[in-house]
This record gives sequence, structure tokens and C-alpha cells, in this order.
Amino acid sequence: MRRDRLRRRRRWWTVVGILVVLVLAAWCCSLVFGRTYYPPADVWRVILGEHVSGASFTVGNLRLPRASLGLVCGLAFGLGGVVFQTMLRNPLASPDIIGISSGASAAAVFSIVTLSLSRTATSAVAIVAALLVALVVFGLSWKGGVAGTRLILIGIGVAAMLTAVTNWQLARADSWNTQQAMRWLTGSLNSASWTDVLLVAAALVGALLVVVADFCGQFAFDTRYPVGVVTGVLGAPYLIYLIIRTNRSGGSL
Repeated sequence: MRRDRLRRRRRWWTVVGILVVLVLAAWCCSLVFGRTYYPPADVWRVILGEHVSGASFTVGNLRLPRASLGLVCGLAFGLGGVVFQTMLRNPLASPDIIGISSGASAAAVFSIVTLSLSRTATSAVAIVAALLVALVVFGLSWKGGVAGTRLILIGIGVAAMLTAVTNWQLARADSWNTQQAMRWLTGSLNSASWTDVLLVAAALVGALLVVVADFCGQFAFDTRYPVGVVTGVLGAPYLIYLIIRTNRSGGSL
């Protein structure tokens, strides 16, 4: 049994190592290759902040933000998928299968076609709708507990209804709004900027906070505390600070 455990662990680390190498290789290739080829040395100089004729704009302003946004979005997609499958113990469980993605899509199309909201507002509405659909599917699946198969079947039905709503909205929209909505639905990294990379949603900040808080909870005090206690202690003063700053600046909560 110990040998099997060591073999599985060794295989796991091998797979992870290969995937990391492939991800980095794909990211680097997206910076080097394109309509114009730039040597890796020039790309590295651009990353370090040096000015390289031609490469500074193409790599620094176009390729690097796009490749970085694709990287972090891909990480989020992969993590979201494995969380669903692990939590529900079913390989079919994913946000698109159980209706969550369909809810976000229907809300986004409504925001674009009917409300003409901005990209940021559209994304916010889509996130809220996805959470609401998740609650609805969970509630409809509850019967003394939630079975993975029941949740998936109900989710498929909800997804079908919401997809019909999305198609109906697209059918009645004008050509310009239809193009915008289809671009949102299919997903695109066009016009990616560092602002978009920084938004994705701030995940590194959260990761740093949790890791540091867990370390402090284990070793900074005489008693070991759960990570949630430390994050709560850190988060409450910061929330008070934000409220005070908002009031002083004349803003509203």
C-alpha cells in the first residue's frame, strides 16, 4: 500500500510538472510568435521594462496583457470545473451543464440588448444571475438532501429554459447589440488590457491574504487559530476604514 501511495504521488507530481511546463511554454509562445516574430531576448527585455523598438508596443501593450488574461481566466475555469465535479462527485457536473452559465448568459444578453449596460455592469449582472440560478437549482434539487444526479438533471432542464430565453432575446435584438451579445457569449480576449488582468477579480491578493493569515494563525500566537479567525480580524478594521473614507469623501454606502 505504501508503494502504491508513493507511486501515485510521484505520478501526480510528474503530471503537475508537465502541465506547468506546457502552460509556461504556451504563454511564452504567445508572446514570441504572431504576425511578427520577436526573439525571446527582446520579449524578456520588454517584460523587464526596457524599451525595444516595435516590441514594446506589440508585446507590452497587446500580446502580454492578452496572454496573461488568458492564463488567469483559464486557471479560473479549470478550478471552477474541478470544484463542481469534486463537490458533487460527478464528472458531468460543471457550471454550463447545470444551468449556471446559462443564467449568466441570459442576464448578460438582457443587460446588453435591453439595458445597454457597460461591460463591467454586464459582468456584475451576469455574476448575480449565476448565483441566483445556483440557488434555484439547489433549492429545486433539495429533498432531504441534494443528490448529484438529481441536481444535474434539474440543472439541465433549467439550462434549456434559460438558453431559450437567450435565443429569444437575440432574435429580437438589432444587429449591433446582437454582435456585442454574441461576442460576450462566445468569449473573447480581443482588446484585453492590464485593467482586465488586474480585475481577475484580485485572486492573487486573496491567495496572499489566506496564506499569510494561515501562517500567522499557526505560529504568531501562543494558541493556534483557524485561518477564518485571522482573516476576520484583518478584514473588520479594513471594512471600517473603507466606510470612514467613503463618508469623508462624501460618497454614499
